[in-house]
Amino acid sequence: MNIESYIKQLEEHFNGKPWFGTSVWSSLENIPYSFWNVKLNNISHSILELVLHMIDWRGFVIEKLQGNEAFSIEMNSEQDWLKGVVVNTDDDKQLVMSELMESQKQLCELLQDKTYLWLSEEASGENYSNEYMIQGIVPHDIYHLGQINLIYKQAKVSL
Repeated sequence: MNIESYIKQLEEHFNGKPWFGTSVWSSLENIPYSFWNVKLNNISHSILELVLHMIDWRGFVIEKLQGNEAFSIEMNSEQDWLKGVVVNTDDDKQLVMSELMESQKQLCELLQDKTYLWLSEEASGENYSNEYMIQGIVPHDIYHLGQINLIYKQAKVSL
C-alpha cells in the first residue's frame, strides 16, 4: 500500500463509512457520557479508559512519526492504561473527544509528508518498519471500538 491508502483507511474507519459498521467517531458521539465510566463485572476497563488508551497509542505513533526515538509506552503500565480517570459531564467527554480528533488530524498530517520509501524504513527507535507500525493503528482502534460498543450495549441492559 502507499501513504495515501493508509491515510484513506485512517479517515474511513475514524469518521467515514467503514465496511464494518459505524465509525469510531460516530460510535463515541452516540454514547452518552454517563456510560463512559461504567465498569461491568466481567470487563476490566471503562469506555473512557479504552478511549484514552487509543489516544495514548496514537500518541506513540505520532511521536515516532516525528522522529522521537526515545519515546515508549510500557505495556500494562499506568502510561498504557490510565486509572482513576472519569468524565463527570458532557463537557468532559467532549474534551476527550477533542483530544482524539486532534490525534487523528496529527496522524494524517504527519503521514502526508512521508514518502513510499519511508514505509520500509525502521520506525524511530524500534525494531520494526514504519509500515508495520502504521498498519497497526486501524485494527487497534477497531478492536477497542468493539469493546467500547459491547460495554455500552451491556451497560444499557444492566443499568
